[in-house]
Amino acid sequence: MCGIWGTVNIADQHVAEAAALAMHHRGPDDHGAYVAQQPCPVALVNTRLSIIDLSPAGHQPMCTPDGRYWIVYNGEVYNFQPLRERLLGLGHIFRSHSDTEVILHAYQEWGADCLEHLRGMFAFAIWDMQEARLFVARDRLGIKPVYYALSPDPAGGPDRLVFASELKALLASGLIRPALNAQALHHYLSFYAVPSPYTILEGVHALPAGHFLVFEDGHLRTEKYWDVPVQEPLEMSEDAIRRRLRELLEESIELRMIADVPVGAFLSGGIDSSAVVALMTRASGERLRTFSIGFGQEGQDIDERSAARVLADYYQTEHTEVIVTGEQVREQLPHIIRALDQPSGDGLNTYLVSQATAQHVKVALSGLGGDELFAGYPQFRLFQQADSARRTWQVLPEFLRGLGRSMGEIISPVGRVAYWLDGDLLDRYGRVRVLYDEATKLSLYSPTAINALAAPEPSLEYLGRFVHPAETGSIESLTRLELKNYMAHTLLRDTDAMSMAHSLEVRVPLIDHELVEFAARIPPRLKLHRGQTKHIFIEALRDVLPVEVLSRPKRGFEMPVAAWLQGPLCDVVEDTLSPESVERRGLFAPQAVRAIYQDFQHGRAPYLRVWALTVLELWLREFID
Repeated sequence: MCGIWGTVNIADQHVAEAAALAMHHRGPDDHGAYVAQQPCPVALVNTRLSIIDLSPAGHQPMCTPDGRYWIVYNGEVYNFQPLRERLLGLGHIFRSHSDTEVILHAYQEWGADCLEHLRGMFAFAIWDMQEARLFVARDRLGIKPVYYALSPDPAGGPDRLVFASELKALLASGLIRPALNAQALHHYLSFYAVPSPYTILEGVHALPAGHFLVFEDGHLRTEKYWDVPVQEPLEMSEDAIRRRLRELLEESIELRMIADVPVGAFLSGGIDSSAVVALMTRASGERLRTFSIGFGQEGQDIDERSAARVLADYYQTEHTEVIVTGEQVREQLPHIIRALDQPSGDGLNTYLVSQATAQHVKVALSGLGGDELFAGYPQFRLFQQADSARRTWQVLPEFLRGLGRSMGEIISPVGRVAYWLDGDLLDRYGRVRVLYDEATKLSLYSPTAINALAAPEPSLEYLGRFVHPAETGSIESLTRLELKNYMAHTLLRDTDAMSMAHSLEVRVPLIDHELVEFAARIPPRLKLHRGQTKHIFIEALRDVLPVEVLSRPKRGFEMPVAAWLQGPLCDVVEDTLSPESVERRGLFAPQAVRAIYQDFQHGRAPYLRVWALTVLELWLREFID
């Protein structure tokens, strides 16, 4: 696991060192830089967190024996050993036992098609000296990030490219102007995260998941090489699907335990993390280190440590509990904001549990992705129920539907039903995942912000690019949206930023791409069965999990942020959202922000509306001001 940074058509050793320093937390074990002026100016930088092949032979930037190809790489390719054997058979010579060198030789052998052979999480850049060509790729699900920007050459030469693992490294180079991206802000208010290819910085782009880019002669092109597959459902019995799913889960976890350093696991007490810990323990046969997060008095009703303890005791793990209070969050808030890299309404829990975990291990496995892949969220059940009811609702005369909506304004249960029956898939998805809708955002903006936005892309229209016409069922469509939107742009991005802030590598076995490709073909009725979410996933693990875990009702992970905002963080909110602060920033109408804050204080608005605005202002102060 590492940090990467580079430039083409500009090369400066001092700039390269500044970028390396900004990424030190991503790779405190080693760093290196390659700077050359021929055949054109280029610089490559790597900061290394040593996980596989801890020897100096794994140093980056790394080149092929002939000096033609140079690589900087962030991630882990778990099938590097059999791939190395195959390349040895093709005549390649290796000088290390690192997966970095395997990727380098795979590109030398197959070019961009090397991506078809890689199984893992990665963001890497390869410079071809002979062709003066840069190749940058990101893993299929978007676990590891890479950002880039093009800028004109003041001397009139070819455009210059700069890329990095974090926005902080781009800013530290001095090659990027710290300016807010108005369209990214518009989507941030909807999703409380910035979706790719946007970033919060004007002129900086995120390479989307499953894409690569090529930069040559001042020209850049991007290309998709993978997507969540759209295929016919599996024609297998439920028992056969269960057995194959179990095989893939075991294989994925065994691959992600490959490391030359100690490996632990996050344990929340839910099905996903419990499954990961159970299969890890059975695979290793050794006592595992596990880590859970709990809260002070203000979060007692949502504290899940007792549930995590059940599984930890069952498998006799060496278990560590992290107790978090609002006062601790208040004290660490400046570090948390800086670690975020981009503003986000999520990520607090990952920052705090990673902080504790990194004191004991360098690698931790997470259960992230299970809810998205196996219909674990409550909205999957809501969409399924709505599908059945909508068939009747849609054939009713409009006057009867109007009567139903009118009754809903008086009788709240009727209103909730009508709310879910109206609108298309994206409308309904927006009711689950959109924090501020288009009308609310427009009422929130200042006149200056409205002018800067001009005609913004509506956030639901943005989500439309993830809807596949061949998927007609709500469960399949919702799965794709959750994988490519919420998981990719919020959960995975925040997990990378917050864990790497503590030099901790987090691996996510439940979204191994071969597992995802299989799970995408599991019939929806086996994921959501008679109202039970994650049915087939649970059945595949029934023999390895205690009854207490299997019978525990589904409960999403929560933090007592609302209590903190009204307690230890109250002064922060009052400062950042004060009329003076809002007026000075110029993005929002002070009275609109004050109304949102008051609605939260009186229980009429979710805490996330206030927290997202607070984080945004704190981030702007840190990175823009």
